[in-house]
Amino acid sequence: MHDVDQFSMALMVAVNLMTIAFALPWFMGQSQKMSRPALNAQQFLLLQGLSWLLIFGAGQVDTFGWNALLSTSATAASLGALWQLHKALKGWLGQRCKALTMALPVLCMLTLAGVMALIQSKPYQVAWFDIGYGLSLIALISMALYPRTKVARAWRYLFFGAGLCIALNLIARGYSALHASWLHSFATEPSTHITLYWLMPVFSGLCFVSILMACRDEELRLQQTDAPEDPLTGLPLRQAIKGQARFMLHRSLRENLPLAVILIDMDHFSRVNKRHGYQTGDEALQLMSRALKKQMRGDEVVARWQGESFCLMVHADLIGARALLTRIKSAIQMGAQYELQVDLDFSAGCALAPSAWSGLKLDELTKQADIALQQAKKMGRGRTEFITLTPPSQDGADSTLSSGA
Repeated sequence: MHDVDQFSMALMVAVNLMTIAFALPWFMGQSQKMSRPALNAQQFLLLQGLSWLLIFGAGQVDTFGWNALLSTSATAASLGALWQLHKALKGWLGQRCKALTMALPVLCMLTLAGVMALIQSKPYQVAWFDIGYGLSLIALISMALYPRTKVARAWRYLFFGAGLCIALNLIARGYSALHASWLHSFATEPSTHITLYWLMPVFSGLCFVSILMACRDEELRLQQTDAPEDPLTGLPLRQAIKGQARFMLHRSLRENLPLAVILIDMDHFSRVNKRHGYQTGDEALQLMSRALKKQMRGDEVVARWQGESFCLMVHADLIGARALLTRIKSAIQMGAQYELQVDLDFSAGCALAPSAWSGLKLDELTKQADIALQQAKKMGRGRTEFITLTPPSQDGADSTLSSGA
């Protein structure tokens, strides 16, 4: 069997990792910037790729100083990658076990310190790194257990299983490295270790696949609702829009997009029920829901808020929100006349955030939209009032009220 050229392998692995890292947004199907956990996962892949490049560089130099610097930097990059992956797991699964969270940095620092202290002895240095990294990896993969949020099981089990195999392989390889004469040249590995050596890329590949699955799972969860639809209108209920609302808030913050929450309440709806019957009232609600859904883009939210009230969450500024409400009002009034032979109108309150900030919450937007809606009703039915929210740090106020229409 041919000897394994480890430095050519290191270069190939580095290129593959870098390619996966930069292709991560495409894999997730994202047209917008990635979430924080996905960015942490991308940084994990980039740091792992960097560590392999440094290993490759260390193998190309003969001077002790450069070799020591590059190998130590490679160790630091690989351990930094583990910390980035820990932050990704925390974002995907919620707060992790405190003992594991404390053990991981301690193990990483001990591993780095040992590599630096044993720089004069290649066998002991490699053994220390393999065992230390393996123990650090066990602490990391254990964080994939017992999530606090509802996530898919497949990627967690794959991540834990593949990571455990890598960790045990490293620990066994580190133990055997104490008596490995080939480490002094670090060019080829004897055939007795070939099987273990070739298993590592397999398990590493499975581990990387699990990370891609986790990123995709997060993307799907952000776009899906976790509550049933309203059986009458087919719209999600107010409890169901929280996940999509968080997604839109994150996007507004990252891309500096405006954000508007609009509460719509049908005017004198009780009169429609009394004069034309509850069947006509139900049909009016269905007409409203159809009109709203037709105006929504794929990344925007529409839900039945309560009774005859509806909620919209859109990326729009003041002009865009006015135009949207004008189109909805025209569709409702014309549809009610042609389909139901009744007069329908609505009042609306809109809370606008021209640019999002880190402290902005959905509850604050809906609260301000409700205030604007009540103001519109007091000033006369069929009106719309707008409240513009600004960051408290800008002018010391939470919001300013603009003119209604």
